[in-house]
Amino acid sequence: METEQNLYHVSDLVANLKEVVETHFGAVLVEGELSNFRRYRSGHCYFTLKDEAAQLRCVMWKGLAQYVFFEPRDGMLVRVQGHASVYDARGELQLVTRSMQLAGEGALQKAFEALKQRLDAEGLFSPRHKRALPPYPETIGIITSGDGAALHDIVSILGRRFPQVRVLVCPVHVQGLGASEEIAEAIRTFNALPAGDPLRPDVLITGRGGGSAEDLWAFNEEAVARAIFDADIPIVSAVGHETDYSISDFVADVRAATPSMAAELVVPDRRDVAVLVYGLYGYLHDTVSAQVDGHRQRILALTRSYRFHKPVERLRQHQQRLDEMTARLHRIIRHRLDGERRRVDALERRLDVLDPRRPLLRGYVRVERNGAPVHEAAHLQKNDQIVLHFQDGTRLARIDT
Repeated sequence: METEQNLYHVSDLVANLKEVVETHFGAVLVEGELSNFRRYRSGHCYFTLKDEAAQLRCVMWKGLAQYVFFEPRDGMLVRVQGHASVYDARGELQLVTRSMQLAGEGALQKAFEALKQRLDAEGLFSPRHKRALPPYPETIGIITSGDGAALHDIVSILGRRFPQVRVLVCPVHVQGLGASEEIAEAIRTFNALPAGDPLRPDVLITGRGGGSAEDLWAFNEEAVARAIFDADIPIVSAVGHETDYSISDFVADVRAATPSMAAELVVPDRRDVAVLVYGLYGYLHDTVSAQVDGHRQRILALTRSYRFHKPVERLRQHQQRLDEMTARLHRIIRHRLDGERRRVDALERRLDVLDPRRPLLRGYVRVERNGAPVHEAAHLQKNDQIVLHFQDGTRLARIDT
């Protein structure tokens, strides 16, 4: 029969179990499949590890989660290190995780190759999507760690090669949990700026200095690859050293072996520009000089010509021709006027002959009745009123018989 001596309060029993668990499993390495991975705004991560027969709840605090070099996703096979404990509030066994790595032989390389093949099949690496870098950019955006040597190298080289370029820096974490999302968000933010905005870069550099494969892993995440592919601004990927290749290198418009080389790729050397300007100046000078010489030779040829030295004679020839044409015109006009004058005289003579007043001057009288001329005496009747027209006036008369 149980006595009160064996009676535990829940919290006491949980505390005892917790002590036993933590004492016997103070440092363990566990391998399993990720499930229900969640990262809260606080930065703490909660997930489950499982295999064919069991599952185990896990927690990773923010201070340690930032050192996870990849973005954990459900279904990944991982190996975590930590210590077993009991969550008092629920009385649940959990693993307080200190570190997390991809599990299996060559797990990093397998994950890299799997994502690379999938994105390549989707066309994200296709050359037809690559954009050319502007030859003379005015603004360059840099997405990298704010306190890394890579940023210092890039800014120094830009200032030395092309000091008039404006540099905009968006500092981000370049390794650890959440770094890939920060990088992708920075790319999207720059691209969201409208065309014509003074803060919109003409080209972007994203990358970091060298490190281990785990340190560079943020640039192997799909989120970064998608952001680069969707960007309108040309992007140069500069991750690690010359022998390091990342997924972002394949998606970007241009890969630079190092951050320093990226700076050399995006801007011309001012000395080369000076040489080009001097060359163009020489070309323009020679071209204009040749044109001036050509026109000078043409003018000299004209001044030596017969026509150039006989302008008065040519003018007199034209004056003589003008006089001849003027005289000819006068003759034509006189001839036309004489002809018209003769025609007018003939018409006047005809009109004079037909003038009804001429017979009256010779003593004849014109007889009218009711405003109409009377040509025969038979047309008049007794008592008809008539008008007699003389050369100097008219008289009224009446027919008596």
